[in-house]
Amino acid sequence: MTVDVKCWNCGAKVKKNTFFCSNCNKIQEPLNSNEFELLGIDKKFNLDDEILENNYLKLQQILHPDNFSILSDKEIKYSTIFSSMVNNAYQKLSSANLRAEALLKLKGLNNYDESETFQNTEILEEIMEIQNKCRNKSDEKAIKETSLELDDKILKTLSELSSSFDDEDYKKASQLNIKLSYLEKLKKTLKGLV
Repeated sequence: MTVDVKCWNCGAKVKKNTFFCSNCNKIQEPLNSNEFELLGIDKKFNLDDEILENNYLKLQQILHPDNFSILSDKEIKYSTIFSSMVNNAYQKLSSANLRAEALLKLKGLNNYDESETFQNTEILEEIMEIQNKCRNKSDEKAIKETSLELDDKILKTLSELSSSFDDEDYKKASQLNIKLSYLEKLKKTLKGLV
């Protein structure tokens, strides 16, 4: 639902999540909005990376604080807030794990209820098995082999995560996203060993 607010400068009605007043063209006060709305992206797991990046760059070009440096303190403040919000939104939506977390939050789910994951013995055993493999690797060849295995598991988990969002099975999506988080952490750990 779109709610109209008043422009701080001229008092004209401005639609919520509009960056500029159509009457006086002044930047508007940043309001709470989710990352998808802010970047003008559909609320879905599978995103077009090119559209995401183009929207991000376009917004940064028009909202960057340098564009407002000779204007009022209020406009500088609003542009700084918007610029930061756009950066944070882009970082979140660029990461599959963080994007899934944002989608789950929009669905009212606490993504990181790890107690549920640890009750799923299949996921728990798989993560523990991979952790043990990572700990026991000492030579570069073995680390690279394990890294390739991890890449396959990450791709499979991403595919399953995508399907769970398509099927609107958010409980499964939450569990898979926690699994993905662990797999990505293990991948970083392995990179540090090489």
